[in-house]
Amino acid sequence: MKSTENTGKPSAKSTKKSFLKGVYDSLASVTLAIFLLIILAMTSIVGTVVLQNGSPEQYLNEYGSGTYRLFQALALDDMYRSWWFLTLLALLLINITLCSIKRFPRAWRLMTRSPSVLDDVLFRRMRFRGSVRRGVSPEETEERVRDLLADRFGKFREDRSEEAVTFFVDRGWYGRMGAYVVHLSILMLAVGAVYGGAVGFKGFVSIAEGQTINRVPLRGRNAVIKLPFDIRCDDFQVIYYPGTQQPKDYFSDLVVIRDGKEVMKKRIEVNHPLIVDGIYFYQSSYGVDRSSTVTLDVLDPSGKVAAPSVTVAAGQPFNVIGDSATYGIQQIMPSYIGGRPAVRMSRIASGARQDFFVSMAAADRDKLRGGPVYFRIRDANIREFTGLQVAWDPGVPLVWIACFVMIGGLYVAFFVPHRRVWLRIELDPDNTAVLMAGSTNRNLASFEKEFNGALTALKQVLKKDPGKE
Repeated sequence: MKSTENTGKPSAKSTKKSFLKGVYDSLASVTLAIFLLIILAMTSIVGTVVLQNGSPEQYLNEYGSGTYRLFQALALDDMYRSWWFLTLLALLLINITLCSIKRFPRAWRLMTRSPSVLDDVLFRRMRFRGSVRRGVSPEETEERVRDLLADRFGKFREDRSEEAVTFFVDRGWYGRMGAYVVHLSILMLAVGAVYGGAVGFKGFVSIAEGQTINRVPLRGRNAVIKLPFDIRCDDFQVIYYPGTQQPKDYFSDLVVIRDGKEVMKKRIEVNHPLIVDGIYFYQSSYGVDRSSTVTLDVLDPSGKVAAPSVTVAAGQPFNVIGDSATYGIQQIMPSYIGGRPAVRMSRIASGARQDFFVSMAAADRDKLRGGPVYFRIRDANIREFTGLQVAWDPGVPLVWIACFVMIGGLYVAFFVPHRRVWLRIELDPDNTAVLMAGSTNRNLASFEKEFNGALTALKQVLKKDPGKE
């Protein structure tokens, strides 16, 4: 007969089972949830500080080329769509789901299967408990206890046996569902966000004053979406803080055109978008359109005309008679000194570059630069553009529903405690003990005060009536 020898080594099957259980317990742990929430909160702060989904020009102007390259490498310019942020969110959702699956059965048992009979074992387990000696008959005790419970706790259940009768109050049982409702709302938020990201779109478009568009280039994708209507920019304005070039406010006058007819007009500004068919048009940026031109007079140091005037656009090099250098306009500024236009120019001669400003408000200031010629702005045909972020997110309604569900779940979780009270009356005339016990899952101090008040009231109502034997 063969004998089996127990080597004491775990089998491969049990090792695999133990490993999977360890992974499951780790993913369902509260510690992981707290860690993920802290990391997500910290990264969200970064996402709030760092401009999201801006144009390359915005990042280069605000942060510089080196920082912009770092942002692109770490996906900080579109952080909420980056692979690492979505991975953290996915881990959090898995954690929330497994936590709920692991802990919900116990919560459900506490809600639906609370013992309605107060026996000696249950009485000793309760943190809040007390006993009273009745001075009246069991029948009279039952009547008075019913009145007391109805006044103090409202509805109650009754469980009767040959030896005793137990009154059971089960109040706020649904409060235990609060955490799971919050978990459900988080999952709804995630589903709404994923659905909106997969089906919806985000894009950026520049519209010059007077221009009409119906196509929007999409962000992060080499694609363009055609709108079911046209958008025209009638006007764009920037208001600066007095004496500075810092914008105080900027806004665009937009017109919606459908089937050749103007159907809507709206002035939009930051945080006040235009909404058409669920598509949002946010005021995002602004600038000078490439079609803008400046006409410059070319003068010699004595102030006489040295060469014919030139009309040039930004980035367009040009030469003038009497000077071998190459000139160019680097930037056109619609409002500079005194709200009048100016240009930032460059002069390149023998490989050396010189930058300087020419302002309409200071006509001959460029003369101080020296050189064979200087410039004066005769006219500026400036056409500004408005930069619009365009977004359509069909998951927004579900996100809003999830927010309301979350608010309801948080209220229930924090302000609806599950409170249970048992009161047992012995039916044996010789046993005058009346036992009372209670439990709550939160706000112990408040329940202790309520329980002790009910216990004191019970002692009063069960006193022997004066004059009765």
